[in-house]
Amino acid sequence: MSEPIESLVLARAKLNFARKGHGERCWDAEFTDSEALCGATLLPLSEAERQEFLDQARHELRREPQVEG
Repeated sequence: MSEPIESLVLARAKLNFARKGHGERCWDAEFTDSEALCGATLLPLSEAERQEFLDQARHELRREPQVEG
């Protein structure tokens, strides 16, 4: 079982977060700044919350069959 590529981990973590439909939450403060321009109020995930999504994504990706390129 090899370690997944970090860009894939981040993409999976953000997808998992989006699928959970957190309403007034966003992934990070960068997104919050852009949404503030539209009048929306969103609270970013804490570092610990983001880390939970990243850990879960790593776990999921480790369990998936590896595709040879």
